[in-house]
Amino acid sequence: MNQIIDPQFIDNLQTAFHEGDKNVANKLEEAENVRRVEEAFRLIARKDFKALDGIFADEITFEIVGSPDTPMAGVTQGCRQVIETLENNFAQIEEQQPEIHSVVAQGNTVVVSGRDRGRFRPTGQTFELYWVHQYIFKNGKIIHMRELLDSAALLKII
Repeated sequence: MNQIIDPQFIDNLQTAFHEGDKNVANKLEEAENVRRVEEAFRLIARKDFKALDGIFADEITFEIVGSPDTPMAGVTQGCRQVIETLENNFAQIEEQQPEIHSVVAQGNTVVVSGRDRGRFRPTGQTFELYWVHQYIFKNGKIIHMRELLDSAALLKII
């Protein structure tokens, strides 16, 4: 099974979480939530989407914020539906080269910002865009994922 995300990208989550925070060693809940986000990225990288059901709450909501014309934008609810949406979305991307810029975690929330480059499979066009992901946890599982992305960059390639 080919990986769709470079493992180096995933390894940078922990580095970014520790960067610039002298009290990071005391943030046990936050560290565990970052580890779960890292685990989700690893499963996606291996295209093991079905295994995400161990990380996602049954009542998870996945929201991609973008203009109505933006491919992939919208809200999906329910574990099975979110997994199917993620699988479909990643099937539209090839040659993906994501980068982590920062990780901020407080309590039950993890926010990851970064940049992504790749090719949009339906048109063959390359893209570069910036994004922010927000993950909210409840009882150790992701209950809400929100992605804000540079939809203008994505609209240029469709």
